[in-house]
Amino acid sequence: MHLENLRLINFRSYEKFETDFSDKINIITGNNGVGKSSVLEAVHYLSLSKSFRSNRDEEAIHFNSDHFVSKGTFVSDDGVRENISISFSKNGGKAIKSHGKLLENSRDLIGRHPVVLLSPEDIITTIGSPSGQRKFMNMTMSQVNKNHLSRLMSYRGVLKQRNAAINMAASGRQSYENTLDALEEQLGELCSSIWEDRVNFINEIFPEFQKIFNDLNEGKKEGTIEYRPSVSGTKNEIMEVFKLRRANDFNMGFTTKGLHRDKLIFKINDRALKKYGSKGENKSFMIALRLTQGKFIEKKTGIKPIYLLDDVFMELDRKRAIETVKYINGIGQVIITTTNYEEWSDKVGFKVNLIGLS
Repeated sequence: MHLENLRLINFRSYEKFETDFSDKINIITGNNGVGKSSVLEAVHYLSLSKSFRSNRDEEAIHFNSDHFVSKGTFVSDDGVRENISISFSKNGGKAIKSHGKLLENSRDLIGRHPVVLLSPEDIITTIGSPSGQRKFMNMTMSQVNKNHLSRLMSYRGVLKQRNAAINMAASGRQSYENTLDALEEQLGELCSSIWEDRVNFINEIFPEFQKIFNDLNEGKKEGTIEYRPSVSGTKNEIMEVFKLRRANDFNMGFTTKGLHRDKLIFKINDRALKKYGSKGENKSFMIALRLTQGKFIEKKTGIKPIYLLDDVFMELDRKRAIETVKYINGIGQVIITTTNYEEWSDKVGFKVNLIGLS
């Protein structure tokens, strides 16, 4: 599967923009500030219905307009085309269409045309924050398993209700026992299922990750991933955890245990990446993690995802940048943004589709 073309109207700095893509490696070049990342953001919208740069759709609207449109044509491996458009207006909200027909829910889009993203912001959040680590797990599994996506959304809804009940109970405005019993039963079931999904996911991707990381580092370094759940076990075991935490949660004003508190520990040569890793090691680790994510999606869906690599070579030395590009050649469609392609382009050794922005 690949994205054949992209058309933008009033998106970020673009009043109008259009380009075609190769089904292999595409490199978008240009100085900082010319809109390279915005192209990747628009592709991300077409796959996941949202930005990777902001939670507010209105921020993607061109400063001189009140709406934006992102359109693209995806082509499957057997030649079937699908035209997807995402539009957002300040007054009308968001609309997602396939071949001009409105999709009722953004969930109907997720998983059709999967993407794997690596950006500077992604490196900071995924390496540095538990919320970014959970997002990595959530976005990967949601693109291959609609049931997992539904469970995540249900969990967020029930968690919100429990937090509201805790605040009401702490203020003495209403009785809470029956309400919390019912909510914690739902949370116990959802947590147990999602915890099991996450354990299986990490166990499945770990060998592939180690292989890719080893290849990218010529066998000189070992990368590891450890999953640290906040709660684990059966539905009843997790329900008991929530019940025992009630007094503490009343004092804190929110739910202090649950899968929304899970985290991942990343290490290189048994040393914590977050604490001891250099910028180059952090970027190399994330490249391996995202390539592993793509392999997992392809294995589960039979669809090669589109790889979006935003300015990933800035912290890599010339040799590692060249080896990374050679490694990703052939894995599927790749769209890369960079300001310094000319520094290592002579050693790539194969043709790429070069898109110059100014």
